[in-house]
This record gives sequence, structure tokens and C-alpha cells, in this order.
Amino acid sequence: MRVMVTGGLGVNGAWLLRELLARDNEVIVFENRHDTSLIDDVADRVQIVIGDITDAAGLAEAVRQVAPDSIVHLAAFVDCENDPVTAVAVNVGGTTNVLAAAAAAGVRRVVFTSSKAVYAPAIGAHGHPEYRPIGEDDAQVPTGMYGITKAAGEAIVDWYGRTTDVECVSLRFATIFGPGRLQRHSGSINTYSSMIELPAMGQPFALDHGGDEGDGLIYVLDVADAIATVTLAPGVLPHSVYNVADGGVWSMNDFANSIRALIPDAELEVGSGLNPMNQPDPYYMAIDASRMAGDFGWRPQYGLDRAIEHYVGLVRARV
Repeated sequence: MRVMVTGGLGVNGAWLLRELLARDNEVIVFENRHDTSLIDDVADRVQIVIGDITDAAGLAEAVRQVAPDSIVHLAAFVDCENDPVTAVAVNVGGTTNVLAAAAAAGVRRVVFTSSKAVYAPAIGAHGHPEYRPIGEDDAQVPTGMYGITKAAGEAIVDWYGRTTDVECVSLRFATIFGPGRLQRHSGSINTYSSMIELPAMGQPFALDHGGDEGDGLIYVLDVADAIATVTLAPGVLPHSVYNVADGGVWSMNDFANSIRALIPDAELEVGSGLNPMNQPDPYYMAIDASRMAGDFGWRPQYGLDRAIEHYVGLVRARV
């Protein structure tokens, strides 16, 4: 299959490219910059088209020339609270451009990567301490700008799926952690990655609060596997929205203890309390991913301990 990936040189994209290539697909990346630092091992096996998803005409021409069977839309803007204008332009306008280009070019399927942020904030039984799992049919009332733009993107994805010949699907991911995030992102979004990478390199890590907060997580390699599974699935998809998570709820203390079990001499301190990433609209929650299991037989390959062990191995191999 010929698959085009917007934002394919980012953290999630890097692992998705490897997964698609491992499944013998032709991969084309649409990116706004030519930075292959996260895909050095496979860069010579992918075609890279430079462009911007906010440039509707340029994107449409690129999709027409590439003529992909499917598009995975990863490109997104994450610093939404600090720059809501760009957030809407990229996450809503850019997503609309991707869908319009796909419809014009006769693309078979578009996979939109969304987020559990569409369910934010986690309140009542869905929040601390119960963390009742949230399913795809639960209410979406996002109050943060990132969740708002993702929910808007999903609504547009749904509209194109209903009114054009393009099959459109949205994947709502739990909190993603994995290699590459520290190289490409900054701030509290990197808490989980810093918590692994610093001790793996023999450096201390300290978090003064948040150890009691639970959250649904997913390792970036499982993210890639899930996206590839949905993108390449034959026939018509049974549903147009899927949650993707490992199915558990892990506190920051759980996370720290798993690291300590692997690195006994880790200088790792986590304080008590909630909201470790200081989210203005907290969306720490458990995610029900049973629909993915039922429709595709998909389950994450990495539990928490195995994911951390794999991650630490990659960090130590790098240094």
C-alpha cells in the first residue's frame, strides 16, 4: 500500500514510518521541514515532500502527485494555550485541507490522530481516585484549547467521512511516552520521558508533586502499531472512532517504581499529590480501548515494565 504521512518526521511519525516499512508499504512523508534526525536508520527508504498543511493548494497538489491509497494525518500544533490562533490554523484548518485534498485525489482512507484531550477535563467518577474508563461514546466537553481543536478536527473528519467517498477515522490516544520526545518537545509534556531518560543516563530526576495521580498511558511503539493496523485494515472499518491505550491506570509512583526496579541506583524522587504536569484543565484518565481489541484483535505489545525496559535500552545504546 502507498501511505502518505503528514508530520511523519516527528516523534510518533518516526516510529510509524518504521512500522509501515516493516509491513512492506511504500511511505511518503509530508513535512514542513527536512529534519530526519529521528529516522536516520530508514531515511533512505521514504520519500519526503516538503510543504505545509496550512497551504491548501500546495498540499492538494502534493496529494494529487503522490496519489496515496491512504493518508495518516499526524501533523499538529501542541502549544495551543499559548498560541490559539496558530492552533486553530493548523489543527482545524490544516486538518480540513488534508481531508479536502484526500477527497479531491480519490484517497481511500484518512486516519486522523486525535487525543484523549477531547474528553477533558476528567471529572466525577472518571477522575481521581476512581478513574472509571472513558469509552468512545462518552461525552466530549473539552475546555482546553488543544482538546477543543482536536474535537473540532474530529467533527470535520466525521463530516468528510459522511459526505465524500473517503473513509475517515479518528484515533484518540492516551498519554504517549517514548524515545524522541525530549529531542522535539519541551515543558511538562516531557515528564514521563525525562523520568526515564535521566536515570538511564545516570542523572537525577525530581518531581515535587503529582505522585498520586493516575493516567492512561501508551508507549510510542504501540501507537505506531495501532495506527498501522487501522490504516492497513482491509474492507470497511466497523467504526469511525477508536480509543488507543494500554488499558491500565498508572500513577507517577507506579511509573517511578517500575524505573527503580530496572535501575536500582536511580536518583529518582516523586512528591505526593495530583496534576504532575500542571495541566490547566487536567485530563488524567483511564481509557477504554476494548473497541480496538474487538474490531481488529489489537492489543498493546508493551506493558509498562516492558516499555520502560525497551526505552532504557534505546537510551543507553544512544549514549
